[in-house]
Amino acid sequence: MKNMQKLEELNKGLNRRDFLRLGGLSTGALVLAACGGGGDEEEEPAGGGEEPAGGEEPAGGEEPMAEAGNILYWFAWGNLAAAMEKIAALPSLEEHLGGQNFEWAASMNDEQLLPALAAGEPPDGISNVDYTQYWARGALIPVDDLIAGSQYIDLNDMISGLVTGATVDGQMIGVIGLESFIWWGLNYNSRLVEAAGLDPDAPPVTFDDALVWHEALTEFDDAGNLLKFGFDPYDAMASELDYPAFSHGLKWWVEDEKRFEIDDPRMAESIDKLGEFYRIAGPDNMAALRSTEGMGTWGAAFNAEVQAMILEGYWHPGETQIQQPDVAVFNRATWPLVSADLKGKKIMGTGPHLVIIFKDGVNHNQQGIFQVAEFLQLPEAMDIIFKEVGWLTGRLSYLKTVAHDAYPGIGFYLDAPPQVDEYLVGRRCPIHGYVTDQFTELREQVYRDLTSPADAVAELQKRVDAEWEAQGLG
Repeated sequence: MKNMQKLEELNKGLNRRDFLRLGGLSTGALVLAACGGGGDEEEEPAGGGEEPAGGEEPAGGEEPMAEAGNILYWFAWGNLAAAMEKIAALPSLEEHLGGQNFEWAASMNDEQLLPALAAGEPPDGISNVDYTQYWARGALIPVDDLIAGSQYIDLNDMISGLVTGATVDGQMIGVIGLESFIWWGLNYNSRLVEAAGLDPDAPPVTFDDALVWHEALTEFDDAGNLLKFGFDPYDAMASELDYPAFSHGLKWWVEDEKRFEIDDPRMAESIDKLGEFYRIAGPDNMAALRSTEGMGTWGAAFNAEVQAMILEGYWHPGETQIQQPDVAVFNRATWPLVSADLKGKKIMGTGPHLVIIFKDGVNHNQQGIFQVAEFLQLPEAMDIIFKEVGWLTGRLSYLKTVAHDAYPGIGFYLDAPPQVDEYLVGRRCPIHGYVTDQFTELREQVYRDLTSPADAVAELQKRVDAEWEAQGLG
């Protein structure tokens, strides 16, 4: 096929010892579940009816063979499996792949991928991992030439922020698709809001406004145990540093200069203000509630009507409708909260999920996995994904076909892009996972009053600078 000579030049393989050095990869935050509860560890991995397991049989029940015409694709989401089953069974996909054997496995994240890479047997491609980490380590091929030769992918028909998010060091590191649109919106349950005596037609705009709602919506039993709460400022898309920083006017990763800007008064203000939500509910109360089965983050407590507000992306309306339709009917979405000094500013985060292609995949079939990624951008596949999972890819021509009332709240996200005052293309830092892990630890020390906000952000700056150097990225 065309481009195969180029692919052969790129496919020089990666020394296995190079990946044994990847101990610096943070596995705690690398599964970028931008789409809610799909990556639950309790879910059974799926793919072609077989059960993949770690470094054993990834899919299809047989040891993968390095034969031409086999394609092995992994993704970390569990809830994508329902859509992938239908897509994999399409005659049009079989025709698109020219009869190649396509195998896939769900719920496969860094814990499975790192050993596979170290053994020299990664899948041909994967989605929903920390993409920039693997690019920084030289494990991936750029896909610019493949995309340029495709009759199905048109980057001019794609939201520009997604293309920017897929481009590192001037090259595209993967194929955009699956779950790639805009990230931030304040979703709230109008029934709970009305029951608390609040006006669902006048949602909060700033974190100060949201604190008023949070207090009104937070309930305790006679023993002081938390029954319901308003807003968790570190749940879902607010759990990573991108939103807490940008909502206070700060970009913590200065990409052009490859440096961190975390030790900043705006970050200290953010970590202090957001901590107030935990202090009102009680840090131990929040921890106890989150540890209760079915009350974890990424939408579970919202679905149970224990949590009234959540900072989520466009996928929230569809996922809520699919998972809990009796709650979804009360879902509304509006602009993400900002600091008081940014009141009235409409901010938005965006970035793509990708199919990244390994230099040395188990089947050495880079063309085949690219064809899979290509097919996932076609309307037939996108229709299935939107119906089964609630996800969209930001192809402008396709977005025009999506009904504003398809899911309660989706209309806000469809209308938002041209109204945005400032975008953040997020998850760009090669040690994003490590930063998120350290941020999680230090912000808790702040809302438990074990350290000051200023000391916490100074320590975070110190840790990430040291990690950057330790990984040889400086």
